[in-house]
Amino acid sequence: MTKETAVEILGYIGAAVGAAATLAAAAQIQDLSEGGALAIALVVAAGLLGTGYLFGLHPAERGLRMRSVLWFGGAEAWSVAVTIFIGEIAGLDGRGGAIVSSLLGVAIGAVLWLHLRRSLQEVFLFLALLAVLVSMVFPEPSYFGIPDLTGMAMLIWAFGGVWLFLAIRRIVGPVRTGMVLGSIAAIVGPLLFTRTRVAGELLSLATAGGLLVLGEWLGDSPVQGLGIAGLLLVSGGIVVEHAGDSTGGAIAALAAGILLLAAALFVGGMGPRRPQGEASLPPAPPPLAGAPPPGPPGPSSTT
Repeated sequence: MTKETAVEILGYIGAAVGAAATLAAAAQIQDLSEGGALAIALVVAAGLLGTGYLFGLHPAERGLRMRSVLWFGGAEAWSVAVTIFIGEIAGLDGRGGAIVSSLLGVAIGAVLWLHLRRSLQEVFLFLALLAVLVSMVFPEPSYFGIPDLTGMAMLIWAFGGVWLFLAIRRIVGPVRTGMVLGSIAAIVGPLLFTRTRVAGELLSLATAGGLLVLGEWLGDSPVQGLGIAGLLLVSGGIVVEHAGDSTGGAIAALAAGILLLAAALFVGGMGPRRPQGEASLPPAPPPLAGAPPPGPPGPSSTT
């Protein structure tokens, strides 16, 4: 074991034990006030952020990775502190409190991401921005059944597509992390439709298929993999949701699956076939400017 590995192991264990011990000690305090809970959350956040900064002073990859992990934990503790302050001390609850709390989470997430553009920082910023958008459109509680989440679902779908585009354009990064986050949000968002579930499922399927095409065009295997996973999971979920309660529906779904597989085999077998034994060689490169034309081939030599 190298010294760097030992430092990383000890650092992670120490941070986890310290944060857990602080919370355990706070749990033993009788009648802990909101101010006390806020102070404890701020202490944990400051400890994780400060320790992460110190570890990141070492230029090696391990130091930056430890800074990323500890800063992610510190940002989460900051979010808890903000929620306590906004809801319990400032008394701002409901939609307004959720929006303000989420905006303060975006603030620290953006600062940390600008200083350290690693995956965990992008994940936190992505979730914080998504929380702001969801807080703005989430329907108020109602006594008349399940609220309509279609607007929120469409917003999540659109936000995922925008984030995916920003990652492809290398505006947010790490690029691969951004592409994965955007793809997941774009697939999952339409599944939250409550009143037009079939439309949401079809949109999710279309999105997954589009991601498969996009991943092939970009040459990006993770995006292709997410598209494949979306097609498999969403289509399977559709069968369970709509055909799992009846034998006739299950048989119809089975027949549809067999027909789709047959169609895939038929389409895959279409087009001219290369004669057996014929190799597919890449085209010869163009001759250099000023180079003499190639002469006739000489006798081949075999060894």
